[in-house]
Amino acid sequence: MKRLVPFFIAGLSLVACQETKTAKEESAATNDPKEEVAEKTCTYEYNEGSAEVMWVSYKYTEKTGVKGVFDSLEVTGIEAGSTPAEVFANAAVSIYTASVNSGDAERDPKIQNNFFGEMTDGEMLKGTVTAVSGDKESGSISFMVTMNGVEQSVEGTYSYEGGKLEAKAEIDINAWNANAALAELNNVCSELHKGSDGESVLWPDVTLFVSAEVTEKCD
Repeated sequence: MKRLVPFFIAGLSLVACQETKTAKEESAATNDPKEEVAEKTCTYEYNEGSAEVMWVSYKYTEKTGVKGVFDSLEVTGIEAGSTPAEVFANAAVSIYTASVNSGDAERDPKIQNNFFGEMTDGEMLKGTVTAVSGDKESGSISFMVTMNGVEQSVEGTYSYEGGKLEAKAEIDINAWNANAALAELNNVCSELHKGSDGESVLWPDVTLFVSAEVTEKCD
């Protein structure tokens, strides 16, 4: 019996040491400095003058794209936001159609005069953001577009990457009663709109891209 006592005492000491170590570990885990670091708060702001409006129209029966931009526009209603898209939640853009730039000096006056020139108030296009829904990376966006004296709602999507927000939407200009203007443009550019089948075709479908740069500021 006396021989068992030292082993019993040693066993109690071992258990006591283990319990003390566990308590210290729990204390260290509770006071982990990583848990005390507060999450940073970020806001986003528009980079003045960075807004761009690009369009893609389509010619030929095979629907080949023709790209262009508007070199002159004004953006209003910009505010700082908690997401890049929120910056433009109340934005409005006015586009001067005389600044149309397709990269072709002979084609641009025809677009200006024989397309926009055939429209009511064709010297300017207007777009207003009416709704934004999504997160930092992507989501949906709605516009009210005024063209040829007609207002129409347009649904699109947006994406954000590398400090640049881009919205994309598909429109049919016939929704703005612009079929006569389209026919006039196709008439003056008839030969240029003939594809491999010899047919002169200018589609009413247009893809719009509106982009802007934003700066992230975090506390």
